[in-house]
Amino acid sequence: MSTRLLNLPSLPKWWKNEFNFFLIILFSIIIHAWCVWQLPTDYDEPVYVQAGSEYAKLIKNADILGIINYPENREHPPLIKILYSIPFLIFPDIKNTDFYLFAARSISAVFGVFAVAVVAKKNLWAGLFLAFHSMTIKYTSQAYLESLPMLMVIISVLALEKAKVGPKKYFWISSLALGIAGAGKYPYLLIAVVLIAMLYKNQKFNFQDIVKYFIVALLTFFLLNPDLWINPVNQIIDVVRYHTLYSQSAHVLESGYVWYQPIRFISSSVPWHPEVFFFLTLDELVFGLTLVGIYFEFREKGWTVVWFLVGILFLLIWPTKWPQYTLFLTPVMAIIAGKTVTRGINWLRPQEEYWNYFEEMLPQPPKITWWVLGIFVGSLFVGKLAYEFSLAVARQGWNLYTKENSPLSSNLIYQINTDKPGEIAIATDQGLNIWRQYSELFIWGEQPQNFNIENSELNSNIIRSIAFDSLSQVYWLGTDLGVSKLSQSIENYDKSSIGCTDCQVNDIFLDLESNIWVATNEGIYQFDNKNWTHFSSKNPGIENETVLTVFIQEYEGRSILWAGTLTGISKYDLVEKKWTNENWAGSFFGWGGVSDIGLTSDGKIVACTFGGGIFFWDGNKWDFLRNTNAPLKSNTVLSFAEDQNHAYWFGFGYPTEPGGYLMRLDSKLKWTRYFYNTSGYHEGEPFDLDFDKIGRLWIATNGGGVQMYEHEPKNGVNK
Repeated sequence: MSTRLLNLPSLPKWWKNEFNFFLIILFSIIIHAWCVWQLPTDYDEPVYVQAGSEYAKLIKNADILGIINYPENREHPPLIKILYSIPFLIFPDIKNTDFYLFAARSISAVFGVFAVAVVAKKNLWAGLFLAFHSMTIKYTSQAYLESLPMLMVIISVLALEKAKVGPKKYFWISSLALGIAGAGKYPYLLIAVVLIAMLYKNQKFNFQDIVKYFIVALLTFFLLNPDLWINPVNQIIDVVRYHTLYSQSAHVLESGYVWYQPIRFISSSVPWHPEVFFFLTLDELVFGLTLVGIYFEFREKGWTVVWFLVGILFLLIWPTKWPQYTLFLTPVMAIIAGKTVTRGINWLRPQEEYWNYFEEMLPQPPKITWWVLGIFVGSLFVGKLAYEFSLAVARQGWNLYTKENSPLSSNLIYQINTDKPGEIAIATDQGLNIWRQYSELFIWGEQPQNFNIENSELNSNIIRSIAFDSLSQVYWLGTDLGVSKLSQSIENYDKSSIGCTDCQVNDIFLDLESNIWVATNEGIYQFDNKNWTHFSSKNPGIENETVLTVFIQEYEGRSILWAGTLTGISKYDLVEKKWTNENWAGSFFGWGGVSDIGLTSDGKIVACTFGGGIFFWDGNKWDFLRNTNAPLKSNTVLSFAEDQNHAYWFGFGYPTEPGGYLMRLDSKLKWTRYFYNTSGYHEGEPFDLDFDKIGRLWIATNGGGVQMYEHEPKNGVNK
């Protein structure tokens, strides 16, 4: 072959394999750093980071027995969680608790980068594939338990392979790495099957060497696992029993993963975080090359075949199908894929040198073409990076909690209530969730609760609204079958006690005297903790009995009942006993009723409407905002809240399509929009907005879980 393919410019003389190795590691470092920064908090991360915090306290107090008997999360060995204690020991007084999560992730990422480096030493293509394998990147960039044991199984296998022809020190390195892998996470001990096969095939080591190998591995595993120091047999039995029972638990069954789910995970890129994995990932390519390469590996009777078969059989047989389990398999897939590419290049190169297929078939553009194309592609690449970085900055402070990464029982959230200090009550279509925040690291606490018809006396799983009575420390819940009172026990009020026929509660409100006001499709019901009164029937004058939201305004010794109905808004003066009605239904295209009513800090009533925009009542007249006089994208306004800086927040939906967005109107009348491409808001339809006592915005969404925005307060805590 006389010229380079496609007349590509020649690489400089200093560009050798060492530089390729450096580039792969650099890419891996950058990608891991990006994911450490950008990946949302995952289900188990708070558990492991919190454990790291508590191990730090035990280490600081030299409490060896406390470390040995640490009761939480004993189904996994403590080594990684002890590593996660290092940031707490070095920086004990950091106020920003996100620091500890990012520090733990960084520890995980370091091991992930080392894993790429070790694999790249074996085969550059394999290192490149592992560096851009999204499932591996995700779980080695988060505070999970996978990164160190994955690195150790790679080292254990490759060191034993090297020990066949190299110094015996690699034999002992392999043994130590096996012990560390098991002390990191028990399932990684499966690599012992691969190592036994390698030792059996290799005649260099005799039986005594093999026995010593596993004794060293066992001692390493034992010494690095304090859980086993006192009662190892019972602890191992407990671990096996736990994982057997857990594999049949409701949490696992609710995931809905089929028996072949691991195949889905290893054959496609991570589907959950498109805003993070915006770059090219190679999961599909690695899987395809593995399927091609496994035939040649089988013919060569390589250890890669044993590793792949052991891994795939374990993943398919074991009932728990979490995606992070695939990291036992992904390194060998990268190695097989890398060897497949190398094998293909080695076959193709002499064919091309002899026959010149490509030189004859492919065009030979002038070299200036490649320089122009390189500059163009480079400019696009830099622009894309700048754009993604700006979005990353805008996403700061936003968190998304779904049933996939938190203890939520459903992603359909009707309302959130943070009135009880230290608790977050979440109304869903699968019951009531209560999170008791254990610390800033552990947003849902150690024992999150889910009340539903299966495990409690609730009369319905569909909880549409929540009110908290701080005097009696009671939650009042509006369901689709009536009202439930949650204290030490649950007391239900259905149609027989309330007196309604259709007892779907659309909204519930608690006044200063602890009277309960309930908005239903049959009007408003009042409960004085003794008797139920069909209020809108007893006090006729409300224009429409389909009441979607209810609010009590109390000022200057007066109480005003506001009712948002299907046709407009009704106001009832509880002193003068007089109704005033506003019928807005015929005035707006796409009208659907009043969705939410709130009160601003300066005494204005805010009415959000389906199709009519936003209405403000200043005590004398109504003013309105809609897309004709404000920069609103739609007039479907679902929810309202005011923050500690007296800015108004509104949740918007779309009249003819799913999803939604947020807008903020500050005290200077400046609007800010929060879309997916301008912030961390995931554009779920915002059913409810609620600011907690420390100023965090909680957003209940229709099918998108709970979203939380922790913006920087300027004037202290939220009032």
